[in-house]
Amino acid sequence: MKGSLPKSFYAEHGEKAVLLLHAYSGSSNDVRMLCRFLEKANYTVYAPMFSGHGTLNPEDILHQDATTWWEDAKAALAFLKANGFHEIAVFGLSMGGIFATRLLEEENVIGGGFFCSPISPVETNVPENFLIYAQQVLNIAGLSETEIQQQLEIYRPLVKEQLTDIQEQAAYANEKLSKIQAPMFLAQAGQDEMIDPMGVYETARRLNKQRVTLQWYPTSKHVITVGNARRELERDVLEFLEKLPWNEENK
Repeated sequence: MKGSLPKSFYAEHGEKAVLLLHAYSGSSNDVRMLCRFLEKANYTVYAPMFSGHGTLNPEDILHQDATTWWEDAKAALAFLKANGFHEIAVFGLSMGGIFATRLLEEENVIGGGFFCSPISPVETNVPENFLIYAQQVLNIAGLSETEIQQQLEIYRPLVKEQLTDIQEQAAYANEKLSKIQAPMFLAQAGQDEMIDPMGVYETARRLNKQRVTLQWYPTSKHVITVGNARRELERDVLEFLEKLPWNEENK
C-alpha cells in the first residue's frame, strides 16, 4: 500500500517555473493533472507535499499546524530558487491557495493565485469534510467500523481546532492583499461544497483590478483541479501564465 501513497511532484522542463500547492487533507494528486498539463507546455513544475499529508493515518495531519505548512510553502519556493529559477509563479488549491497568496504578498514571485480558497472570511464545511476523508483513509487502512467511529470522535475536536489555525493564516493573507503587485489569478467553483463561493468577489474587490483575472466555473465543485471544469481551468491558467512578464534569461 505504501508504494501507492502520493509523493511530491517535480518536473524540470522550461525556464519558467510554477509552484502548485495542494489542499488541506489533500496531496500533490490534487494538482497532478495540472502539473502534467503545464509540463507539456514546457513549464518546470513543482507540487510538494505539506507535512503530515499523504499517509494512511489522518492523525499525521492533525499533529501538524498551519505555521508548519506556511514554512513548507516557503521552503518549496526556496527549492525552486536553489535550482536556479528566479521568476516563479505560484498557485494553490483551497488551503494551498492561502499560502500561495501569502507568498505573493511576502516573496518575490512573478504572479499566481488561488483556486477555491477562503481568503476573505466565509462559512466553511471543512471539519465535516475532513471526517469524511478520515473515514475513507481509515477504511483503506483496514480498521473495523467500530474502530473508525471511535477514531472519528477523537478527531472531531482536533480538526475544529486546526480549522481555527488555518483561518488565522487566511486572516494574515487577507490583511495584506493590498501588498500584492504581481498579476493575480482567482478561480472559483460555483457549486463549491466546502466554502461559500461568493467570498472570491470580496477578495477580488480588494486587489488591484488592473492585475486580477477572476474565473468562475458554474458547475464545478471544490476540488476544481480534478472536477468537470478541469480542462477549462487548465487552459485558463496557461493563458494567464503566458501573459506574465517572464524574462527567461534570468535562469
